[in-house]
Amino acid sequence: MTIHHYIGSPYELPTGNFGTKETLVPLSEASPFNRNPKKEKLITIYEKEEDAYGISINPLTDGYSDIEHAFTLPYIYEVSCDAHSKSIRALFTYIEECLVEGCHMELYSCLDGDEAEEKDSSLDTFINLKTLYFGKHYKLNKKKYIYELGEMFTFEDKQFVVVVK
Repeated sequence: MTIHHYIGSPYELPTGNFGTKETLVPLSEASPFNRNPKKEKLITIYEKEEDAYGISINPLTDGYSDIEHAFTLPYIYEVSCDAHSKSIRALFTYIEECLVEGCHMELYSCLDGDEAEEKDSSLDTFINLKTLYFGKHYKLNKKKYIYELGEMFTFEDKQFVVVVK
């Protein structure tokens, strides 16, 4: 089954792709089989596999509004984020850059079709980007906390995460 991730915010967030390192090139440069140079198409290429990992933040899609009950914040977006550590780092970099000090954002994940179901409060997690605590007991390193979050954080079905700054 597909697991969906969502982010809630007290204010509007920038949408689009973040964290990827892509290059647009003409199809003829990437493939000798381009038969119509008059209609040159651009394609996305990545120099390394890791360059393809990042996140995508998009407005909530019609049909997924049942997820709103899981959030206390008014602006909710879908998040496309692989389980790869670079994607998780891109997510927390995005949050760090967008989150205003004194505010919080919320993350929630659930299986496709389970948007109306209740969250599992035993999975609730708190991340404080100001004090650098992940949960109640793990203190993150001041210089590499984004890297540490990328290595340690995983999304779980029906997990609610509050990120404060």
